[in-house]
Amino acid sequence: MTEEEKDKEKEKSWMEKAAEKADREEGGRKARIAAHATCSKCGKEVEEGEYIEMRGRLLCAECYEAEMDTEMDMGAAEGAGAG
Repeated sequence: MTEEEKDKEKEKSWMEKAAEKADREEGGRKARIAAHATCSKCGKEVEEGEYIEMRGRLLCAECYEAEMDTEMDMGAAEGAGAG
């Protein structure tokens, strides 16, 4: 193994260890992924991959869509006035 290969292997190992440490200590991404979750708006049970995290809340697809529609409507209303 060349010196360059050794350096790359050390860097890879260091990065993996740092990522694992962050997940443990800081409640990283792995800690936030839930196999089963509940929509914080409607209470519907959702599986992993069937929910969206928005502003720290878990939303099912329907509630996420409704919330995005509401935000879009609010944005349009704000820009509709005379300036």
